[in-house]
Amino acid sequence: MNKLTKLHIQIHDYFERKRLYKLYSAFGSVGRNVHMHKKCTVSGRKQLIIGDNVWTGENFFVKAEGGVKIGSGTIISRNCEIWTSNHNYNSDDLQCIPYDKRMVKKPVNIGENVWIGSRVTILPGVNIGEGAVVGAGSVVTGNVPKGAVIGGNPAKVIKYRNLELYDKLKQEGRIYLDVEYDYDKSSLRKSQW
Repeated sequence: MNKLTKLHIQIHDYFERKRLYKLYSAFGSVGRNVHMHKKCTVSGRKQLIIGDNVWTGENFFVKAEGGVKIGSGTIISRNCEIWTSNHNYNSDDLQCIPYDKRMVKKPVNIGENVWIGSRVTILPGVNIGEGAVVGAGSVVTGNVPKGAVIGGNPAKVIKYRNLELYDKLKQEGRIYLDVEYDYDKSSLRKSQW
């Protein structure tokens, strides 16, 4: 890579970090080495908590009014949605049909080192366990155990990861985004600095 290209990347990265720091200042908390694509939509920003080494793809949508925690090492692909609130449609004091103006809020918790494929929808009240993998196009309606690989609509457990290997790699600190990138410094891979 020539010097002019590196300079161009450094200038772009400077303005990108400024944009991200402004965005992150509105959140509940954000760890280090976090990247959110420009095309993201977040409501209830103070209720969003993000750990270290997190990446989200374009068109990421999160309605965080009920509270969202995204664990360290998590990668969320493009066109994913996280919902923490829904219209009140099923209560003893329902005031209108099909639903009334009240919202029912439930938190969503995503554990550490979770990989969420593209076009996934996560519904209110879901807990996704550490190290889980959520297949593309899934609709997650219930809790996901640690190390589960899930997919479908509604998402179901397909298999489990090798948790012994997972725990070994975690113990060694082999977290992909931490090993390959430092978005606080550059969008380049560490090997390209």
